[in-house]
Amino acid sequence: MEDELNLELDTVQTNVEDRLKVKNRFEKLSEKVILTSKEKDEAVAKAAASDEARAKAERDLNFYKGFSANVSKYPQASAYQDQIKERVDKGYDAEEAILAVLAKEGKLTPPPAPTNHTQVEGGSAPTLTEGSKSIKDMNSDEKLAALKSADSAGMLANALRGR
Repeated sequence: MEDELNLELDTVQTNVEDRLKVKNRFEKLSEKVILTSKEKDEAVAKAAASDEARAKAERDLNFYKGFSANVSKYPQASAYQDQIKERVDKGYDAEEAILAVLAKEGKLTPPPAPTNHTQVEGGSAPTLTEGSKSIKDMNSDEKLAALKSADSAGMLANALRGR
């Protein structure tokens, strides 16, 4: 009977040791799962941060493209670049932001209206006339009016002097 008890004791002790091994293994695996989960969360956070940085860089690039294209129209805009950038970051178009900021500051002057000058051929000095008619298309009264306006502007005297 004592042998049976020893055998049972050995079996129980072996079972207890096996259970402890299994329990320790589960704990180690749980720790690995937790560690892996933390690493995954960190990687996702880094990826999100890099996506945000990429999006910000793209927004900045678009701002500077639009800003530089419109500075020639509105030269005062360069003094208010930071305020304009804030508006663009809020969703404004670059030109809309420029107009809004300059209007608010009282510095908005409309861009110069395009003039419709045509250069008349001949002569050493450029002779510009208003309108879209060429000399060939003008009647004699229009030609006379163009000559008088050129004379009053001093263009004829300058052409005769050789300027």
